[in-house]
Amino acid sequence: MGPGKLTLIAQCSAVCASLAGAPAVDAAGTFDGDWSVTLTCPKADGASGYTYRFPAEIQENVLHGERGARDAGGWLTLDGKLEPDGSGTLVAQGLATSTPHAIGRMDKPSPYTYEVSTQFDATSGSGSRTGMRKCGFVFVKD
Repeated sequence: MGPGKLTLIAQCSAVCASLAGAPAVDAAGTFDGDWSVTLTCPKADGASGYTYRFPAEIQENVLHGERGARDAGGWLTLDGKLEPDGSGTLVAQGLATSTPHAIGRMDKPSPYTYEVSTQFDATSGSGSRTGMRKCGFVFVKD
């Protein structure tokens, strides 16, 4: 093997070694943008069913959505990180009020929290509340 071929092999080896240590392309941002959320909860335990629609935003695969006025009855936030494959567990937090939609009766707004198991693709997503009351989520990219 001549000196030219050895130089070429050495250069290729150096390039391959540097690529092996390079981080993989990050899928962060795959789902970024404005989204519309529809939350639907059926009748359960004496509470009537309801549907909420509210906006959400995803930045660097982190979702934040909010419905209603903070610290008022009926307020809800939805937050969490999506994995590169579109799966995620979001956390819903809010304040329930004594309405026909609430399970149980309360004298003042009461805090609640629950998790939502989700799956997204580039333009849509779906999710379901885990735990007590089974509610469904539909996400549509605007």
